[in-house]
Amino acid sequence: MKYLTTLEVARELKISKQTLLNWLYSGKVPEPVRNKNGYRLWSTARVRLVRRLIADGRIHKRTVVHSQSADGAHAAAEFAKDVHRCLRDGRLDVEAFVRELCRLNSAVAHSQGMSGIKRRSTGRPSRK
Repeated sequence: MKYLTTLEVARELKISKQTLLNWLYSGKVPEPVRNKNGYRLWSTARVRLVRRLIADGRIHKRTVVHSQSADGAHAAAEFAKDVHRCLRDGRLDVEAFVRELCRLNSAVAHSQGMSGIKRRSTGRPSRK
């Protein structure tokens, strides 16, 4: 039986190796057996299982495991980058997203400085 490395599995699934490892660390994917040197041995059945989990929507290709940051400003900046990437990749309107966020919880949005957003002539939000 031929076994695949973690990198080979990640390439086959068209995800990054780090994403696959994140799924393993968070328990979303069962840990494969290891050889005597400690390397993970991915069987074709195990790869099929991961592919089925993705297809069933139980894990997402864009899963990121975040560590808890002691610096709230840094954590907010990192989260904002992730949200920006999701909006960009999904070709979603930033203004519509901000409006919906404000609608869901206007008190939190205003306390976080969202009331300080003004419009540029391009119609995109900008900071004062």
